Amino acid sequence: MKRFNITKDEILKTINSSLGTPLSLSEKILNEILNIIVDGLNSENIVKIKGFGTFKTLNKKSRIGRNPKTGQIHEIDARKTVAFYPSKNFKRVINE
Repeated sequence: MKRFNITKDEILKTINSSLGTPLSLSEKILNEILNIIVDGLNSENIVKIKGFGTFKTLNKKSRIGRNPKTGQIHEIDARKTVAFYPSKNFKRVINE
């Protein structure tokens, strides 16, 4: 299965062409949206965007890992990660 990755520049160009805004303004809009999501995750551990989905922070415990090449065992530190759960609307649009 081939992965499709999109860059921030591609998003900016799409905003620019769709809205007719200068690239600098498009970048400010995108950065502000991303900052809102990050700030919400840092303060509340969850961000819900109606009709799109939910971003949620998860706490991963520390665990023992192994380097597959050398077999050397080491501890992987505890960390936070972000999960995305799409809304029913989002799933419906994707599955049409």
